[in-house]
Amino acid sequence: MGQVKKATSALSKLFVYGALKYGQPSNSILASSGNGHAKFWCKATTTEKLPLVIATRYNIPFLLNKPGVGYYVTGEIYEVDDRMLNSLDNLEDCEDIYTREKQDMNIGVGEGTVPCWVYLLQKYPEKLLNLPYLSSYENSTTHPYIMRHRRTHKHPAQDDLSYEATN
Repeated sequence: MGQVKKATSALSKLFVYGALKYGQPSNSILASSGNGHAKFWCKATTTEKLPLVIATRYNIPFLLNKPGVGYYVTGEIYEVDDRMLNSLDNLEDCEDIYTREKQDMNIGVGEGTVPCWVYLLQKYPEKLLNLPYLSSYENSTTHPYIMRHRRTHKHPAQDDLSYEATN
C-alpha cells in the first residue's frame, strides 16, 4: 500500500468519564496520534443516572451499566476515528471487562443529546454497587490510579471483578 491516505473514516463521538479525561492519567492515549485521531469536542453528562465507582486494587474508574442508580455522570466527548477506537478497545480490555456501546449524552441545556460510544461494565460483582458513587472522576492520592504498565500480570484487574453468573 504505497499511498498514505488521510483517514477517510467518519469520526465517531466517544464519551470519556475516567482516566482518559483531560488532566487524568490516561489522557496521553487520546493525545498520541500514533493511536489514531482524537479531538476534544465538548463536556457532557449522561442522560440517565449510572453508578460510577472506583474499583479493583488498581483504582480503576468504572461506569456500571445499571441505569437509575448513582448520579448523572459528567465527562468529555472526543471526536475519534476508527483507529483510535481500536486502540482504546485493546487498552480497555474491551472483551474481558468493558463493552463499548452507544448511549445518548447530554451536551447542555437547549443543546439536546448526542449519541456517543461509551465503555461500560456490563458484568460485575454486586459488591461494586456498595462502593461510593461519583458524579465526576478525578484521580486522587486517596485512590491513586495505577497505570496499565505498572499493573502486575499475576493480578489482572478482572481478578478483582470475578463474576459468577447467577442462573
